[in-house]
Order: sequence, then C-alpha cells, then structure tokens
Amino acid sequence: MNWMLMTGLLVVALGAFGWSMFRRLVPLLAMQPDRRWDRLGRRTANVVVTALFQKRFVQRWEFVHGLAHILIFWGFLAVSLNTVHLVGRGFVEGWALPGLHGTWLGLAYAAIKDLFVALVMLGTLIALFRRVVFRPERLTLSWEANLILLWIFSMMLLDVVYGGALFVMQPDHPEVKASFMGVLGRDLLLALGLGAGDTATRVLKDVGMWGHVILVLGFLNYLPYGKHFHVVTSLFNVFFGDLKHRGELAKQDLEKEDAIYGVSQLEDFPWKRALDMYTCTECGRCQANCPAHLTTKPLSPKRLIMDERNHLKAKTALMMRVARLRRQGAKDKAQEASAGWEGKPLVGGVIEDEVLWSCTSCGHCVENCPVCIEHIDHIVDQRRYLVQVESRFPKELTTVFKGWENMSNPWGLASNSRGDWMAELGVKTPSEQPEFEYLFYVGCAGSFDDRNKKITRAVVKLLQKAGVSFVCLGNDETCCGETARRIGNEYLAQTMMAANVELWNSLGVKKILTACPHCFNTTKNEYAQFGGRFEVVHHTELLLRLVAEGKLRPEVGFARPGPLVYHDSCYLGRYNKLYDVPREVARALPGVTLVEAERRRQLGFCCGAGGGRMWMEEAPQQRVNLKRAEQLLETGAKTFATACPYCLIMLDDAIKQKGMEEDVKVLDLAELLERSLKKDGADAPPPAPPAAGA
Repeated sequence: MNWMLMTGLLVVALGAFGWSMFRRLVPLLAMQPDRRWDRLGRRTANVVVTALFQKRFVQRWEFVHGLAHILIFWGFLAVSLNTVHLVGRGFVEGWALPGLHGTWLGLAYAAIKDLFVALVMLGTLIALFRRVVFRPERLTLSWEANLILLWIFSMMLLDVVYGGALFVMQPDHPEVKASFMGVLGRDLLLALGLGAGDTATRVLKDVGMWGHVILVLGFLNYLPYGKHFHVVTSLFNVFFGDLKHRGELAKQDLEKEDAIYGVSQLEDFPWKRALDMYTCTECGRCQANCPAHLTTKPLSPKRLIMDERNHLKAKTALMMRVARLRRQGAKDKAQEASAGWEGKPLVGGVIEDEVLWSCTSCGHCVENCPVCIEHIDHIVDQRRYLVQVESRFPKELTTVFKGWENMSNPWGLASNSRGDWMAELGVKTPSEQPEFEYLFYVGCAGSFDDRNKKITRAVVKLLQKAGVSFVCLGNDETCCGETARRIGNEYLAQTMMAANVELWNSLGVKKILTACPHCFNTTKNEYAQFGGRFEVVHHTELLLRLVAEGKLRPEVGFARPGPLVYHDSCYLGRYNKLYDVPREVARALPGVTLVEAERRRQLGFCCGAGGGRMWMEEAPQQRVNLKRAEQLLETGAKTFATACPYCLIMLDDAIKQKGMEEDVKVLDLAELLERSLKKDGADAPPPAPPAAGA
C-alpha cells in the first residue's frame, strides 16, 4: 500500500490518456455533421449483439481465431473489475468493491475472474501462435501486434503472481475457496520453498499488484497511438453504425448552397468516417473475400482504411485548428486553414484513383467487418468527387455516361428500341391496360442485351402462364440509375431516379417486379429518398410463390447433364438477404441435383460486374469473372444458375474465355423454370394417320 505512488500514477496516466483522447477526437469536429443519435433502442441492440457478443468473429472459415478474440475480449471485461480492486489496494490494504469482500458474490466473481484470466492467457497464446507460425495473409503481421499479445498475457500472469503471493501470506483469505488460479500460483510458490515471512513473497505480491496496474495504465496510454485504439472506439463505432438499409447509399443534397460534391479531403467526410479509421482492427476479414484484392488489383479495403487513418493522424494538428476555427464561427478562416495543407492530398495522393475504381461494391467488406466499418461509403464518397468535380475516371466510362444522358442506357442504344422485345409476346403497356398488379421493370440489360432478352421473354411467358396481371413500360422505360450512382455520378443518378418516381407515381404503380438485383435493390431501398415507396419483388420471389400456389407446375425433367450450382448475386444475397429463395426455385425443378460452391451465401464471391466494373476494362490476368467461374467449376457443376443479368453476362463470358461453352451453360432460374413447364398441347395425342386413299 502506497497511496502517494498510486495517486501519482493515476494522475499522470489518466491525464496523459485524456490529452491523447482529446487530440484524437477533436479533429472529428472539423468534419461534416452526421446524425447518428436516432433509434437508440436499435443502436443499443447492435452494441449488445455485434460488439459485446462478438457475433461477426465466429465464422465457419475461421472459428478458432474468432474464438480466441472472444476469449480475450470477455476476459478483459471480467478482469477489469479486479484491476479496480488492485488500484484501490494501493490506498487501502485488502480493499474490495462493496459486496465483493468475503461474500458469496465476491467468491463467485473470484472464480469467474480466474476462469477468464486462464481463458485470456489461452486466447493470447492461440493468437500469437497463428501470427508467428501460420501467418494468415489477411492479417497485418507486425511486431506491434505480437507485443500487445505478450503485454496482455503479462497482465494476466501478474494477476496470478499477485494472487499466489497473497494466499501464501494470508492462508485464510476468503478468496482461497474460489480463486483457483491464485491457488495454483500459491502452490507453485510453496513448491519453490517460499513462505509467508519471506521477503521474496512480499516482493512478488507487490510486483504482481503494481506490475498489473502499471501495465494496464501503460496499455491505456498506448491505445490512442496504435492499432489497438479499437479497444476504446469499437463499442462507439458499432453504436453509431449506419442504420439505413445496407443496399442504400446516402443521398447528396446537391441543392444546398455549400453542397459538397464528393470527398477530396478528410474534412469533407462525415465525422463517423474518422471513427471508422480509428476502429480498424487490421484483422483483414474485409479483404479475405474481396474480389479486387484476390485478383491482384490495388484495392485492399483494410489498407484503404489504414491509409486514411495514417493520413488523419498526420493532419491532426491542422484539423484541430480547423475545428477550433469552426467552433468560433470563422468558416472562411477554417476553409483557408484546410487549403493550407502541404502534404499529400487524400484523393489521388494517399488513396490512388486505381484503388477507388477497383471496387465492385460487392459488400463483403461491410458484411464481415467485426466492428461495422462502412468501407463502400468511403469509396463512393471519393468516387463522387472524382466524377463530379475532377471529371477524372476510366476513359471507357465517358461513352457509358453519354449513353445514359442521351439514351438512358449504358449501351447507348436507341431508346425507341427499348421495347422491341415485347412485339411477339402481346405484352401490354399502362396506356393499353390501366389496371394492373405489377409493373414489370425490365431494366437496361433485359431490354438491350440479346442474351438477357431471352430471360425477359422467359419471365413474361411464366407470368402469362400463371395469369399474373402485369404491364411493361416499353420505350417509356428508362434506366434506374443504380450503376451511375455507385460509379459516383450522383447528379445523373438522382435525375434518373426522380424521373422514374414521378412517372411511376403518375401511373399509380404500387408493385414492381424486376429480374435484376441491381434494379431491385435501388428501387426497393433508395427510391424512397425521392418519394417512391413501392412494394418491390425480385422475379425469383414471385416465381417461387407461383410454384407454391400451383399456378406454375414444373414437370419436365432437367435436361442438362451433371449437377447445377447457384451463384449468389451480391445485390440479391448480401445486400437483401435473399439466399434461400433462388435455391428453392432451383430445387423445384424436377431432376436437378443442386451443389454448393465453397464461397457462397454470406461469403459468396462477386462476378466482377458491380459498382460499375461491368463497364470498365480489366487486365486478362485480373478478371474477377474468371476466378468466380473457376470456383464454380470446382463443384463439378455443368450448369451455373443465376438470378442477375450482370452475373449471367460475366459468367457466360468467363466460360467462353475458357473454351467450355459446349460443356457448361449459364442460365437464369427463370429460363430453367420455363423449360420445366409442359408446353401447351404437349399432352395431346398425336394426330391419327390419314385414311387409306385419302
């Protein structure tokens, strides 16, 4: 017991920590406002499930490492109460929190605390072994991480040393009945011949107590300067996580007088982005299934956030000054200070253009980040600046933008040919059939791409067979704006979205059917931003319901050889959780053997077309669609089933590049279902032969 020393330690350590936190958090005030205080119940629930119960750390592909992290996390929480005890004992010998000294509750805590001490030591050894021996590619392997693991292990070990020495000196201490790690420490010390009156025992007790406290306070002060800052920020990052639908991008207010047309510097980001940067654990789960990273493109979602974080730390002094000026109401001086940054710019400097354009927006990074970092929003914000301010984008997008602006489709084909596919099928438009249940929104691919027109026709035939009331817009249909938005052309996207909403509302549209997950996602999750509130259904959902109701009866056996594998569309699966519905459609086909790829469902691998990548050039050795095709071929499947026009195009191209188009076919589920129906007159007996001499 030395109250002066403990007081000095606490004042210095907590004062230094407070200053460090001030330096880390004040720059957030230099950034843009972002309302993250709504729906407190939902936010609290997210913290409990995602942060406290560590939901995202337990995946089928890395259970052991996830378990090790859970052990360390929960152990820290349990042992922290004992750290408070040790601090208190620096002032009063044997001090404990009220109700925990010699009571049944105190004994229960002693047992739980020792259990977690053992589990933390086990968890740190597992993590250290993986880093030193297995060295997973996704992890940032550094001396710092190994040092932290040894640091944590030492905290726990010193707690055992303290407990062991305490029990040697006080054999009748109440916690002897429950503190099994302390008893283990006591037995080891007794085996070494140390007794209650030995100086070495008293020294070990002091070393255990003071050493544990010093290591904890030292660790606390190290956190704001290293990768483990997430220990402080992760709970807050999860709490302030985005509650809008995962498939929804934030709408830019382009009519504001001081509108920001994308992000060119840190100060343009909403403040939550800085919290993302601080919270990155460098675990690499984001890049473990990133199609850009796994095809050797320059994008790693982990590295993107780390580079932004390093840039934020380098700009801390300047951003603190900007924050102070803004708080004083000196906006012009704050802007002038921001413009005075002499280091690398964020976009095109810290983050190179090629990094931003490599993203397919597949959503794996956001879905699997254990601390809810919003990687795609970081990327799209910076793309918006490149497109809308700098006009700096891959050259092939120039033609695509012109196609959207002039013909409302990325192919740039004549808009008055959009409904040509309808001619032979008797499809009605709203003017011809004012009363209808569904607007079948075909989309650009289903209207202009020859291969996808076959899918559109298959869907129409199925709807007609089942007696569904629907119409199509034909030549009046325009692009939904989804891809333009994710490329970063927010102004163009908003123009198209607003025009569609105005038209559909004027027609009294209530329900929308689409065969494209990209159209599905944006009309369902983003059109409400423009006053469009529709019930949006993907074609697999409606088709499965029609089969269940008996309005469609698949009876013709599956004609293809070999098994069938379903490829998860990112925007149908990860973004909208439609994993089972397409598979149930496939299982409804007579004679189908459905197999699964290793990367599927939540961990499904992108086809390479999302985020505008469909329209950008790709080096032959870096083609995402080839990698995905290889993964699907490993299943032995001879048929790839899709539910997305982009996925079909990309996988079909991959099969052709491999010269396997005769052996493997890529088909939409609507095509497969339409083929499984008996054709009209198929059951009729053959005509009788003509009479002799007729």
